Amino acid sequence: MIGGVSIVSLDSKGRLAIPAKHRETLLSAFGHRLVITLESSEHLLLYPEANWKPVEERLLKLPAANPALKRYQRLMLGHADLLEMDAAGRILLPARLRELVKLDKEVALVGMGNRFELWDAAQWDEQTNAALALDPAELAQHLGDFTL
Repeated sequence: MIGGVSIVSLDSKGRLAIPAKHRETLLSAFGHRLVITLESSEHLLLYPEANWKPVEERLLKLPAANPALKRYQRLMLGHADLLEMDAAGRILLPARLRELVKLDKEVALVGMGNRFELWDAAQWDEQTNAALALDPAELAQHLGDFTL
């Protein structure tokens, strides 16, 4: 399980140091190889390589005749890059991906179960505040029978 939020700083080379609590989990359960990709203009996705494989397989099965799905497939697969965590637990985020989602210095590393999302820390704070402002009654309509 990949969970929790950590605010980390990128160094001058664009490297992100995976916090110790996540690094230990990643190394023991998945090894040092991660896949990073672009999902939207707001954030990046970071998967342990083993967790990326089923996602990649599902993306490859999307119907090629649907232009919107083909664009999404190109976005996710075309920007996917294999990263190696170094001995210090750092990964080098590709410059182009950092530019596309405007990651500069402070980054929110957000655990999402099977992956991380990487957000600009200020953007993440905005997302958090928006989620906290949700009307519980409206949220309940969208959740239907879903309970925690």
